[in-house]
Amino acid sequence: MKVWDKFEEWFVLTALAVMGIVLTIQVFMRYIFNYPLVWSEELARYIFVWIAFVGAGYGVRYHIHIKMEAIFDRFPPTMQKVVTVITNLIAAFCFAYIIPYGINFTISQHSIASPAMGMPMSYVFVAVPLGSAVLVLRLLIDTIKVFRPAKNEEGGR
Repeated sequence: MKVWDKFEEWFVLTALAVMGIVLTIQVFMRYIFNYPLVWSEELARYIFVWIAFVGAGYGVRYHIHIKMEAIFDRFPPTMQKVVTVITNLIAAFCFAYIIPYGINFTISQHSIASPAMGMPMSYVFVAVPLGSAVLVLRLLIDTIKVFRPAKNEEGGR
C-alpha cells in the first residue's frame, strides 16, 4: 500500500496542477486571443473525474471526508468505533457493488469517442471501478485499524 499511497498523492497533485494549467490556458486563449480551445474543457472535466475517484481513497486514508462531527464526537469512544465500523462496511459494500457494473460499463464505452478529443470514453470511465476498488480496500483497512491502535498513536483512533 505504501507504493499506492505515494502514487495516489503524486497523481492527485499532478492531475490538479494539469487541470489548473489547462483551464488557465483556456481562459487566456478565450479572452485574450478570442480563440477558445475545443478540447481543454473536456480534458479538465475528465481529469476532474479521475481526481474525484482516486482522491476519494485519499480522503478515506486521512479521514477527511465529511461527517457529522458535532454528533459523532458526543458518542462515547466505544460507540464511535461501532459507528465507524458500520459506516465503513456499508460504504465498502456499496463500492464493491459498483465495481462489476463499472467494469462492464467501461468495456461498453471503449468504442465511443469523446466529442472534442476523440479518445475512447473507456479511459474516463475506468476511474469508476478503479476508484471503487481502492475505496473498498481503504475502507476495510480503516475498519481493521479501528480494532487495533496505530503504532504512533497512544489511544488508537
